[in-house]
Amino acid sequence: MTKLNILVTLFFLWAYHSLDAQIVTIPDANFKAALVANTSINTNGDTEIQVSEAAAFSGIIDVNSKSISDLTGIEAFTTLTQLNCRSNQLTNLNISNNTALTYLTCYSNQLDSLNISNNTALTYLKCHSNQLDSLNISNNTALTNLQCNNNQLTSLNVSNNTALILLRCDDNQLTNLNIANNTALNILNCGGNPLTNLNVANNTTLFTLICDNNQLTSLDVSNNTTLTRLDCYSNQLTSLDLSNNTDLIKLWCHFNPLGNLDLSNHTALTSLSCNSTQLTSLNVKNGNNTNFTYFSATSNPNLTCIQVDDPTYSTTNWTNKDATATYSTACLTNVERVANKAIEITAFPNPTQGAFSIQLDKSYSEVSVQVYNTTGKQVFAQNYTSAQYLELDLDEAATGMYMVKVQTADGDAVLKVLKD
Repeated sequence: MTKLNILVTLFFLWAYHSLDAQIVTIPDANFKAALVANTSINTNGDTEIQVSEAAAFSGIIDVNSKSISDLTGIEAFTTLTQLNCRSNQLTNLNISNNTALTYLTCYSNQLDSLNISNNTALTYLKCHSNQLDSLNISNNTALTNLQCNNNQLTSLNVSNNTALILLRCDDNQLTNLNIANNTALNILNCGGNPLTNLNVANNTTLFTLICDNNQLTSLDVSNNTTLTRLDCYSNQLTSLDLSNNTDLIKLWCHFNPLGNLDLSNHTALTSLSCNSTQLTSLNVKNGNNTNFTYFSATSNPNLTCIQVDDPTYSTTNWTNKDATATYSTACLTNVERVANKAIEITAFPNPTQGAFSIQLDKSYSEVSVQVYNTTGKQVFAQNYTSAQYLELDLDEAATGMYMVKVQTADGDAVLKVLKD
C-alpha cells in the first residue's frame, strides 16, 4: 500500500470515528433524560446521544407530559417517523429536518406557530390546544387526520388536503370553511366558530357532523345520507330538513329558532335534544321510541303536542319536556289547528270530589286527554278510542284547580275543573 493510500484510509477512519463521536446538543434536561433512558435510541448505553444514534433511529419518540420546554436536538433524528410531545411547555417546535414524520402529536403546549411545510409525509397531526393563529397545511397532502381545534385560527385552507377523513377545527375564530374538495371526510367538527355558512353538499361520506355554536342561518344536509350524528345546536336555524338522513342516531338541535321537526322516518334515532328551539311541531313517531337513550324537548312554550309511538311509554320515560306539551300518537300541525275549529266539551260534576266525566260534541276515533295542576305538573294522561263520553278520576290528587286539555282530530279544547 502506498503512502498516499495509507493517508487516505487514515483520514476516512478519523472522519468516521469523529462523526460517530459527535454528540447531539440537547439543552433541555428533561428531554435529554428521556432520550438517554430510551435504549432503542441510546444503543451504546452512555449518558449522551450521538449523532449516529439519532440518525439511525426511525421509530417513535414519545415524550408527552415530561415538563419539556425546549425540543432542540430533535433535528438530528432525520429518519424519525412518529413524535409525541404533547402536554409540555413548548413555545417553539422545529421539525423541518424530520421529513420522514408521518405522525405528530404536539397538542397542549404553548405553540404560537408551527411550520410543517417540509413534513410532506404527515398523515396524522394533532396540534390542538395551543396558541396558533395560522396553520399552513398546503404541502401536507397526505393528511388523513387533522385536529387543530382550540387555537386562534382565523382561516384554514384545506383545499389541497383531499385525503382528510377526520377534521377538527372547532373552537377557533374561523369565519369561513371551504370543504368542497374534502370528499373523503367521515368526521367534521367545526363547532364554536363564528361561521355563518357551511356547505357540506360534496361531503357525502360524512357520518358525524358537529357544527354547534356558530351563526348558521341554514344547513342543507340532504346529500349527507350516511349521517348518524348531527350536532347543530346554538345556531340561528329556523328550519331543518332531515328527510333524507334516515340513518341518524343522535340529533342535538337545541337553542335554535326552529318551527317544526319531523323525525318519523328516522327509525335509527336513539338520542334527541331539541331544547329551547321554539318548536311548534315535533314528530318522533318512528317505531323506535323504546330504544331511545336520551330525549329532551324542554323550553319550547309553543309546543303543545309531541307525536310518539306510545304516549303511555313516553309519559313514563321521557320526562324532559314542558308541562304544556303532551304525548300523542296523532298531533295536528299548527296549520291544521288553524283550519279546524276548537271543539266543544263539558265537564260534570264541576266542582268535583274526584271522579268526573267529559262530554265531547261528538264521538271521535281517537282522543287524548291530559290534566295539569296550577304549577303545570301533569297529574293525568290517557288516550281513548271511539269516545264521546270520558270518565276521569282525580281521587288521588290534592284539592284545587286543574286544567283539562282534550285533543282530537278536529281540534283542541281546554277547561278548568275544581276539586273540592
